[in-house]
Amino acid sequence: MDEREKKVEEISRQMSQNASFAGFDHAWRVTQIALDIGRHEGADLEVLKIAGLLHDIGVPVDKPRHYEIGAFLARGILKELGYDSDFADRVARVIETHSRYGGPEPDSLEGKILQDADAVEYVGAIGLARGIVRAMEAGRYHGDVNQVPDLIDDLISQVSGKLHTERARELLQERIDFLKSFKKRIQEELDGKK
Repeated sequence: MDEREKKVEEISRQMSQNASFAGFDHAWRVTQIALDIGRHEGADLEVLKIAGLLHDIGVPVDKPRHYEIGAFLARGILKELGYDSDFADRVARVIETHSRYGGPEPDSLEGKILQDADAVEYVGAIGLARGIVRAMEAGRYHGDVNQVPDLIDDLISQVSGKLHTERARELLQERIDFLKSFKKRIQEELDGKK
């Protein structure tokens, strides 16, 4: 990791300190997933790494428009760190197109991969834990474990059939399989069968 990448990582940590569900831990996991997918798809890994680390820096400013604000902020940060304008613009465009909840559709391989990686990170063991906390904060879950199977179904429905790359579909299916297995087990326990 070169000095500029270290600075990007540091900036990502600082800017996401107060971002519920979009903190540095999330950005780091999305980045790792994006790099995995990118290696399989022949993407520009440098663009993916930097875009992954910065993809949610706009969340603390304006969550509904975080993709737009994040792209603007990232472009300025990267130019300040000495990245050339073309690279900064490519990263910013990937960030601008990463959200499944608004913004333009991805128009580059890297944009599609980042959107996929964000979706894959949404599910699985960590995704379930984060989903329960999100539901509690939104007032949709109040600690009744009987609601967990429905929360699992909701997580799965948010990402099923919405991916661009084959590798992301493989990673997602593995996580969905885990969630389905967990749902089966928790339902058995709720029914007094285990």
